[in-house]
Amino acid sequence: MSNNTKEMFNNIAKNYDKLNDIISFKMHLNVKKHAINNVHLEPDAKVLDVCTGTGDIAIYLAKKITKGYVIGVDFSQNMLKIARTKAQNVENLTFLNADALNLPFNDNEFDACFISFGLRNLTDLKAGLKEMKRVTKSGGFVVNLDTGKPQGIIGVFYNLFFFHLVPIFGRLFNGDSSPYKYLPQSTKNFPSPDELVKIFEELGFKNVKKYDFLFGAISQQIGEI
Repeated sequence: MSNNTKEMFNNIAKNYDKLNDIISFKMHLNVKKHAINNVHLEPDAKVLDVCTGTGDIAIYLAKKITKGYVIGVDFSQNMLKIARTKAQNVENLTFLNADALNLPFNDNEFDACFISFGLRNLTDLKAGLKEMKRVTKSGGFVVNLDTGKPQGIIGVFYNLFFFHLVPIFGRLFNGDSSPYKYLPQSTKNFPSPDELVKIFEELGFKNVKKYDFLFGAISQQIGEI
């Protein structure tokens, strides 16, 4: 990830959760819970959450695998500060500052590796997936959750909302619309869910599955090692 992207996320960290709730009408929380439930995890699993942000996915994972352990990593110290505050009563969870393209872990260390709304921010998408695959055990899973590309009338309303209303919300509640112009622009250039499935398969993932949420506005890909 670039230094400009890191600076942007550090700057919006304070209002990040508030804006997510407003933009998604809090539906992102239910989507994240469903996405976790789509992945088979043993109660004692060891799981990595890459680009953890303010820690929603990591916290949900830690509460699901009560006998296991979760590590959340992010390049933004400000995001991690908020994540640690939210998770202060969650004992089986640790947050670390780390680069998604150079994870500080051994090969085959985790039973599953998640990334949510972060793959688009990597300077090399395929390298990021390869790095997550490297640290995941054979038989484990690499999981991506991100925006999709809904079609038809849903796509029209989706683009209207994402490209025009979201920046307005960003300006009103964050005082700066530029990060929330970056969000839809990064979505525009991001591969479609079907293209991501093909990328997973090209990189050697097995039994790749796709789940769509909110009429395709959000999509999940799960690849087995």
